[in-house]
Amino acid sequence: MMTLTIPDEIEEQLKKAAKIKQVTPTEFVLALLQNAINKPLVDKNEADDEALLIHEQLMEQYTDAFQKLAQ
Repeated sequence: MMTLTIPDEIEEQLKKAAKIKQVTPTEFVLALLQNAINKPLVDKNEADDEALLIHEQLMEQYTDAFQKLAQ
């Protein structure tokens, strides 16, 4: 179990947000933490997709360049 010390002003904002969502402040903070922990996994997948696209584009450019050199 972990204990967090949250500044009073942030704690009040969290309580208000939890009330709007109709959950307890603890449930609200737990959901925020779970989303923050899981988010990098999504970003990593997107970054991998972007890296593959860039790699593919570079390989096409290298192919074109070598074909021109061969001529």
